[in-house]
Amino acid sequence: MDGRPVGRTSIRYELNDFLFTLGGHVGYAVAPEFRRRGYARQILSLSIERLRSAGVESVLVTCDETNTASASVIEQCGGVLEDVRENGDGPPKRRYWIGVDSGFPQSASTANTSAAVTADP
Repeated sequence: MDGRPVGRTSIRYELNDFLFTLGGHVGYAVAPEFRRRGYARQILSLSIERLRSAGVESVLVTCDETNTASASVIEQCGGVLEDVRENGDGPPKRRYWIGVDSGFPQSASTANTSAAVTADP
């Protein structure tokens, strides 16, 4: 790897309407030359741990409907498919919840934690 980034993650501690519908709590990517080595699962798992430690119990993760590799990673991390939603001009989004025990949150406000959270610098 020689100091090159393997991938990245974007962690969102609260969901607005857009993130609740299409974006989710976590966005992640792995550079093409590092794919199929388990890095995506590791990145997503660590992101979920960070959200849980901040009080987010139900984590929403989305992927393009055609992205079977990402769907597989999300399912390996415990993702339960809620639905597939249209995305305007883009491909439909598969919406998965991880850590849902009593049904899927119905809105962004019910998906957010009440804890005040700030990201590390």
